[in-house]
Amino acid sequence: MSRADPMSLSRNLLPALGGGLLVTGGLASGAGAGEVRVSVTLPRIDAAPYYRPYLAAWVETPEGDPAATLAVWYDTRLRDNIGTGFLRNLRSWWRATGEEMTLPADGVSGPTRGPGTYDLAFDTETGPLAGLAPGPYRLAVEVAREDGGRDLVRLPLDLTGDASEETGEGAEELGRVTLAVEP
Repeated sequence: MSRADPMSLSRNLLPALGGGLLVTGGLASGAGAGEVRVSVTLPRIDAAPYYRPYLAAWVETPEGDPAATLAVWYDTRLRDNIGTGFLRNLRSWWRATGEEMTLPADGVSGPTRGPGTYDLAFDTETGPLAGLAPGPYRLAVEVAREDGGRDLVRLPLDLTGDASEETGEGAEELGRVTLAVEP
């Protein structure tokens, strides 16, 4: 397994993480070597039928302009890639950048997940966000569930090379979201 093959890395580590998710990507080559970790909790919701939520995680400027998409979880098993049509329910992400994306996107797209806590890790020197300039950004995580609700959590993301940790929580469809930056 090579460092240049993040999908191989995540496939090999999934069983060891107990179903968690490890995704490698970059966030700011100018900010120096480090890691950005995002932990997302999808709560157990008592609903019949229960549909796994779609999720989008992205980085935006303080003004709200999209900088890069980190993850998009949707029903990748539907024939003719029909699952992408339901991504419109992630309204904030869809308006910001999703409508323009070609899916599936390597290292970004993935299947929906059931209730649980999922960890995403991004190396700051490689990946789709390596071109971001050091400075302030926001992490946005949005979920939407068929026959359910929609939640959006935004957290300040400091890419100046300083260590930081932020936590937020959704109202119903999204539990705790934790963001940690380690230089």
